[in-house]
Amino acid sequence: MPITISKSDYMLFLKHPAWIWVKKNKPELIPPVDENQQVIFDAGHQFEQYAEALFPEGVSIGFSFDDSEQSYWSMPERTNAAIERGDQVLFQPRFVWQDFTCISDIVSFVGDKEVDLYEIKASTSAKPEHAFDLAYQTAVLEGAGYSVKNIYVIHVNKEYIRNGEIKADEITKITDITEDVRSKGELTAKYMPMALETAQRQQMPDPDPTLAKLGSKSDWLKIYENIVPQEPDQYPDDLQPTIQHDEIKQFLDELKFPLYFLDYETMMSLVPYFDGHRPYQQIPFQYSLHVLQTADSELEQREYLHRENSDPSRPLAEQLLKDIGTEGTVLVWYEGFEKARNSELGDMYPDLKDQMEAINDRVVDLMIPFKKKWYDDPRFNGSASIKQVLPVLVPELSYKELGIQEGGSAQRLWMEAVLDDKRADQKETIFNDLVEYCKLDTLAMVEIYKVLLKL
Repeated sequence: MPITISKSDYMLFLKHPAWIWVKKNKPELIPPVDENQQVIFDAGHQFEQYAEALFPEGVSIGFSFDDSEQSYWSMPERTNAAIERGDQVLFQPRFVWQDFTCISDIVSFVGDKEVDLYEIKASTSAKPEHAFDLAYQTAVLEGAGYSVKNIYVIHVNKEYIRNGEIKADEITKITDITEDVRSKGELTAKYMPMALETAQRQQMPDPDPTLAKLGSKSDWLKIYENIVPQEPDQYPDDLQPTIQHDEIKQFLDELKFPLYFLDYETMMSLVPYFDGHRPYQQIPFQYSLHVLQTADSELEQREYLHRENSDPSRPLAEQLLKDIGTEGTVLVWYEGFEKARNSELGDMYPDLKDQMEAINDRVVDLMIPFKKKWYDDPRFNGSASIKQVLPVLVPELSYKELGIQEGGSAQRLWMEAVLDDKRADQKETIFNDLVEYCKLDTLAMVEIYKVLLKL
């Protein structure tokens, strides 16, 4: 069967030439979509309904990858039938030109065979790769005999704050990128046949991750590890870290008791669940707080987990203010995250703003000694992430035995159990797993602090 290049195929070629080859010739090397990735895809599909609502006269072509009347293969025929009927706005029409095809998000006829082209993106702005995407679509449509007049991206309005029912014209924003797309016309005409030729090759192009473009390196690495299995790093038994004792001592000397070790878990959604929330805003629903009142005192642990289908932000902030006191250092790992959450909570609730900012004034980032390489170890793999530092400094503490092992799953499972009512029979298990996961994040900071202290 001859190879046809779709819009997504073309974008894979631009990201890495080996990617399109793998998809067409060795698709088993591409990891399956995991549950956390699927949530992101589902959010994008949810946003599409608001973008399409801007065009109430729109007609959906629709498709599925089966043999039904909505089959992908019948889309060109059904697209042509809609155009012949005189439908002016089409959702997901499919066009074919030579060996290239595309499904466009929205095509609006503004004249005889003249159209405006709209791409729906779940991002908060039009990005460089969107212009390449739309330049490919433009080439296919114009090759098929249509004239493309204006080209737009419909994306999320990052300034939108929910207040009651969500309105399509408020949560969306339209950006004209016609000029940018047109500037890529010559490159597109050059790259399209190259993409086809690459997909048809007998041998895979060089899969070197350094060839990845358009910010795709981390995603390509997941495939590359299936192409070239990675051997675990081997380190000599007598490996010693590099330690700058004076800098670490000065860092520790500036901490003031009581010490509070704080970590948030947050919810985030493209479409805000509650009034006062913005798209993609990280709203804390849980925290763990380990406390050392003095250098010699017993370690205390306090926590909050929101368990009701309601906005968690205010009750969490109020409980935190009771638990964290007004004196002493607040230790976090990657201060930009926790401080931003505190500031946002203060902005949402002006009566709490001064107190939340006062917490920020006490925040110290425990990552600093590792980020500045005052304590450096090759086994950190060049990272200052707590997930890299902890196994080296405190190997007896591990996330591997926990029901939840990373933040993406914590967010997804809490939202599904509490907000989406998808896991009623698992709710208590999820709550217990969330408590243990978040508790380990702050206990890990305590133990890393103790390692530094012993130096």
